[in-house]
Parts: sequence; C-alpha cells; structure tokens
Amino acid sequence: MFAYFRLYNRKSVHFYFDPQDFAHYEAPDYGGRKLPVAALNGDSTFEPLLRNYIDVTKLLITVAAASIAFGTTNSKIIAAKIVLAFSLLYGVAFVALLQFYYDDYTQNVGSYTPFRYSMIESLGFSTLACFIGGYFVWAFNLA
Repeated sequence: MFAYFRLYNRKSVHFYFDPQDFAHYEAPDYGGRKLPVAALNGDSTFEPLLRNYIDVTKLLITVAAASIAFGTTNSKIIAAKIVLAFSLLYGVAFVALLQFYYDDYTQNVGSYTPFRYSMIESLGFSTLACFIGGYFVWAFNLA
C-alpha cells in the first residue's frame, strides 16, 4: 500500500493538515481546487479529525486485541490471529506517527511531505484491511 500511495503522490511537494493553511500558502487559484468557506476564514482545523482518527483506531485495536486474547486456541484460527496482530501493529504505528507528524507540522507547515503522507495513508488503510481481513479469515476457517 505504501508503494501505491507513494507513487500516486510523487508529484506533490508537501501536504497540509489544515485546509486554511492550504488557502493561505498556495497560489490564489488554489491549483484548481474548490475549498470550503471555512478554509478561507480559518475556522476549520485538523484537531477534531485527529481525535476521531485516534478514537476509531483505539476501537479497532481494542476489539482486535480482545479477539486475540479471548479467542479460542483452535489451530484453525491462528492465521486470523496473526492478521489481527498486524492490524494492531499498523494501528499503533498509525496513531503514533499521525500525532508525531501533526506535532511536527504545527512547528513547520512544510514538514508534511509526500513520504509522510503516504506512510500515514498506507498505515491507516493497512490497519483497516488487516482488521477486516482477520475476521474474514476467522469466519472462513470456522465454517
């Protein structure tokens, strides 16, 4: 997933967490993008979204960890537990790096590079894919 996101974003110089930063720093035409009015007024920030991302990831991590811990010791579901363990790994890395990158961004708006953006996107989607995939493997191995 990282290779896909990195290739997709290869032409970008850097990204913005907050739309008002994009509206402030980019050219007046905004690169052909249509921004919400809140972005032009400076009303919108990334912090509420950051809390939502962290809350959803905490939920996924809790459910996956509970399934790994309290699931049966049946040898048929070992593969499912391994996939769920990768979901935990990716989820913790996603939350930690997202907070680190946002903190770095608040000190230097140009620090959110395509590499960092691609890393966050790939970790977030990998968390979700492994979480869903783990339960599919679990269900198919029990059937």
